[in-house]
Amino acid sequence: MAYNPYITLVRKDRKGQSRVSVLTLSKTMDKIRSNVNMDEFEALRTDIKYGNKYLVNRTSSMHRLYPSAKLKKGDDGQLSPLEYRDMLLLSAGPVVEEGDVDKLKQLCGILPVTAAAFMGASGRTLKILARVTLPTGSRLENPEEMDHFFRKAYSVAAALYGSLLNVPVMPSGITDGSSPVMATCRISADSSPLINTEAVAMKINGSEPFVSHTSKELDIKAEDNEVTVLARFLDGHYRFRYNTVRGATEYLDKRMAYWGWRACDMRFVNSLSLDARESGIDARPKDVLTYLNSLRIQSIDPVDSYLYATAAQWDGHDYIADVAARVKTDLPQWTQWFRLWFLGMVAQWMGYNGRYGNSIVPLLVAPQGWHKSTFCRMLLPPELKWGYLDNLKFDNQKTVMQSMTEFLLINIDEFNTISKKTQEGFLKNTLQLATIAMKRPYARRVEQEKRMASFIATSNMADILSDPSGSRRFFVVNVSKPIDTETPINYVQLYAQAVEAVRNNERRWFDDADIEAVMAHNHRYALLSSADIYFNEYFVVTTKDDPDALCLTAASIFDYIRRRAGAGVITESLTNFSRYLSNVPGLEKTHSRTGNIYYVKYSS
Repeated sequence: MAYNPYITLVRKDRKGQSRVSVLTLSKTMDKIRSNVNMDEFEALRTDIKYGNKYLVNRTSSMHRLYPSAKLKKGDDGQLSPLEYRDMLLLSAGPVVEEGDVDKLKQLCGILPVTAAAFMGASGRTLKILARVTLPTGSRLENPEEMDHFFRKAYSVAAALYGSLLNVPVMPSGITDGSSPVMATCRISADSSPLINTEAVAMKINGSEPFVSHTSKELDIKAEDNEVTVLARFLDGHYRFRYNTVRGATEYLDKRMAYWGWRACDMRFVNSLSLDARESGIDARPKDVLTYLNSLRIQSIDPVDSYLYATAAQWDGHDYIADVAARVKTDLPQWTQWFRLWFLGMVAQWMGYNGRYGNSIVPLLVAPQGWHKSTFCRMLLPPELKWGYLDNLKFDNQKTVMQSMTEFLLINIDEFNTISKKTQEGFLKNTLQLATIAMKRPYARRVEQEKRMASFIATSNMADILSDPSGSRRFFVVNVSKPIDTETPINYVQLYAQAVEAVRNNERRWFDDADIEAVMAHNHRYALLSSADIYFNEYFVVTTKDDPDALCLTAASIFDYIRRRAGAGVITESLTNFSRYLSNVPGLEKTHSRTGNIYYVKYSS
């Protein structure tokens, strides 16, 4: 018999009242197909694609889907479960590159528990409907038991789909910690939603006892003091750690571990205080804050813990080369240079770069939609995804410095938007730093913090390097085909190989020959200055052994060009022109009492 369950739909009418209806799964998918031509969805996705900060909730009057329960509306207008369904609603993503949602959708079809999958209303997420059941095939009716069952089911399903899709997966629409029975999403538009009428149910053991969020019958002993009771209450529901890289306390909800570690912000602290007081503990937010910011919270370096766990497991295969091979390019040194950069990144995390930071930056140049940003994000394993940053603004130097101590990989997205002044000044000098002098919040003094972040960059444009002397900090990778971001990465082996290479002191820095090759390669990607254009128009580089060589100072060359081409053709000052000459490849010079003398010939 075909699997075609009912889906609850809820819509707000003009008076703001909820209207509840039901549709079969197949009819719901038909409705999603018919929505493709709706202007609201096209406008919404365009706004999201181009980062319109004045987003309008264009789908506010449209239906919401509730697959896990049949809902009823109470006298007060509030919705509550009337009957439970055997279905989960998961959200995968968000993704950056266009077309990735369709690829994730096809991957979902591999799992027989997938009943349906369709593009989210934003166009950047995939919504997944998956079947679940108890091992006996029966249903639980008790609300607390069902809540517990769905939490377990979402934990298992999120891990399963997350490992398959290699993107974050979590219950849809319940990131505020509310009951997963109320998982929801806006109805969407998708011309080809995936539907599987033969979906089988994933069996989830729901027999373990339910533990409520706030136990109002906390066992308080006579010898317990307020601190002991509060600590027992907090540790009963959460795990805490002080992330030494981020410099912040984080929490993991034991019942929803698939959400991962999150920062203990003030909303969370206030919620803990309210929950504790409901349980009979007189704990104000300042009491909770004192506990969370004390030495009673274990300090953990999650990067060191991850690398230590993988260190002894490398099987000898070159996984770094496999990752590099995903990027097709005409750069012969790509695999070698990527390896040096990748080892430099891991060495920086491990604290091996004591004098200089990982100062070289791969700069991926490719058309939009070739998965540049996705590839950059994929370089970090799921356990360290929190360490990826791709929206850093370089006009705030303090934020940049702080980010270099708190993140692991910073993607300079759309590198061509970085100003010439920033490229030639702040950015070039920042890349070589091994430590960062900064003052942490509430600290009394400036401290030297270890730099953690390495940089990678992307651009849609090829002529992007404005600084001849600073171009050695980047190596441009002209991508010739869309990057493979579908094949899963074996992160354990990848980082085990890198750790072993670093510990064996394998070279992870660019030597003089590499730097010379980088600068020669980058020359074709430079933004040509007026000095570059006119110097090559009127002069040829030669050697001092050439009998026709002219021995000219920078001022003489500068004046000659101005006389030949016009006084205003070179927009650079004489000082900047001299700096340009010092970085012309192959141009020999000799120091004299009047300054540097360059060996050139007039162009014929």
